[in-house]
Amino acid sequence: MQIRNDLIMNESITNPFPFSLKEGETFFATIKEKLSSNEAIITVKGQDVHVRFQGEIPNEDKFAVQIIGIKDHVLQVQAVPKTAETNDAATRLLPVSELEKAEQILFAQGIRLSKEEKALLRRFFEKAKGTLNEKLETIQALANKKLEVTELHLQSIHEALHGEPFGEVLTKLADHLDLLPHLQYSEESSRESVNNEKESFNSQTETDLLEDQENSPKDRISAGAEATNGQQTELPYWNEEWFQTIPVQSKDMIVKTITEKLSQAALDFKKLQIEMNKKLENAAFLLNSGQTLARQQAKQFIEAVINTLDRAILRGEFMLFTDMKTEKQMLQASAKLAEAKQLLTEGKQSDALKIVNEVKNLLVGLRFQPADVKIKHFISVFHLNEQEATPKQQLLSQLARTLKLPLGEEVSARSMFEQFRQLGFQHEKDISRALLFKQPVMEPQNIKALLMKLSQAEPGMIAQQAEHALMNMTGQQLLSKFDANNHVQTMFYQLPVLLHDQIETVHIYLNSRNDGGKLDWQNCSLYFLLDTEKYGKIGILLQALERNLTITIKTDNAQLAEALKSLTEMAKENLEAIGYNVKGIAFAKMNEQEEPKTAAETTQEKETNREKGYDWTV
Repeated sequence: MQIRNDLIMNESITNPFPFSLKEGETFFATIKEKLSSNEAIITVKGQDVHVRFQGEIPNEDKFAVQIIGIKDHVLQVQAVPKTAETNDAATRLLPVSELEKAEQILFAQGIRLSKEEKALLRRFFEKAKGTLNEKLETIQALANKKLEVTELHLQSIHEALHGEPFGEVLTKLADHLDLLPHLQYSEESSRESVNNEKESFNSQTETDLLEDQENSPKDRISAGAEATNGQQTELPYWNEEWFQTIPVQSKDMIVKTITEKLSQAALDFKKLQIEMNKKLENAAFLLNSGQTLARQQAKQFIEAVINTLDRAILRGEFMLFTDMKTEKQMLQASAKLAEAKQLLTEGKQSDALKIVNEVKNLLVGLRFQPADVKIKHFISVFHLNEQEATPKQQLLSQLARTLKLPLGEEVSARSMFEQFRQLGFQHEKDISRALLFKQPVMEPQNIKALLMKLSQAEPGMIAQQAEHALMNMTGQQLLSKFDANNHVQTMFYQLPVLLHDQIETVHIYLNSRNDGGKLDWQNCSLYFLLDTEKYGKIGILLQALERNLTITIKTDNAQLAEALKSLTEMAKENLEAIGYNVKGIAFAKMNEQEEPKTAAETTQEKETNREKGYDWTV
């Protein structure tokens, strides 16, 4: 945010006041202390200012003053008669006290408003839906993220915070496009063949492929194999029933593409192993030397391997094919190295060396093993992307693919990241990254890209609903913007999921420490909130402090609480497998007053100790 420096009357005079002033500008003020017959301390925009009145000091509690100049470093003002005050544009549009509150919120974050920005705020207060407090929360969120005061920013953030849940917005759009029956069909009849309504789309949708996969014969015939670096990568499915439905031309292209993809993935995986092993050997050598100076160099090698692992898990193409076991082992390696890094900080060199050697052996033993269900999923997505389809057809397949996980696939870090990407939360980043690395920019296949197409169609209810959904998504992206200058990071997302034939919304609130330009998974607070018709509100709070994790599940439904208890051991096991130490899992009643603060407030959380973590309040 570029801070504007408004001059008063004379550019050579430095502005001694805590806010921007211009000659002729009018403010509302209150008297704090009278110093003489014509001098006083007045409160303007929450700040105390020494002024000299031209004429008498008003007797009212609140009055308007106009700036007429500066003399001897004292602000010269005159009271504005009530007749002029009632004709003032600002007071005619909005009670100035509310506008002043907004300006104070922005000023507290170092944002000074231009005349045009003040006019934008007035229009926002006048036209935006919601209560006054909700509008002020929107402005607080914008200020906390250091965003410019623009109409798009105000509308988008307000829509994300106080508009309809994202799931409801998508439901209305899908209803207008007549897509809901198809989505409901995919949920109810995942073990049945494709019905006649689906055939009207003239292309096999993602949902069709997922249904066919469930019914496919278990006896697979491998039609090809690719040996890479001594590792055998089998390519199954070519003779399965569901694969036979794909046209021959597309099938040949898929076979060739999959063969090449898996071959390249195996090479990339092996290259990654060699790179990390070399760095860990260097770290071990330095730690074995026993020299204090070598500790910092070893720490740098360990950090490099952590970054490589994290980048590979979230962006490595081979992770689109590898099995869940391999992904968990890579997450474990990253967590163990983070522990070694902390031990080095504490001077425990021998303990860190032991962990480095453990991780080195773990990574050397990894083998690239493509998961059957992930290869099937890739084939179905690839086939759909090759088809010529309307935005309506594409949106159906994208919703079916995004709102529920592929059948038979375990939930993993990479699969969740891909779900956010399929929604379009990485849309702009993916395009800019392709341009930065001079890669061919292909048309993104995600829900946001399709919403943009629909919003640019002929004016009507569909374009309006698509624009509404886009506004909501943009607001979420703005509220989840990473600020490298802030020690505490906040994010807010609305994740749509298909449950019992309805698109529900999971609200996600995240607070985390800034760990060298990344979110600190060892010290963070994550809250999931889902409001369902059947079970009421369900909240899941995870609080991590130095990797020690406590989980609180909130619900007022006794049956649901009992059902969830049976899953707690599994959850504990999975979380400990990726590096957390689960200290306890508790159940509590859902208390309306304990719901998480809005994204407007989360950046105001107090840090109890910069080194040891935070006192997270939800």
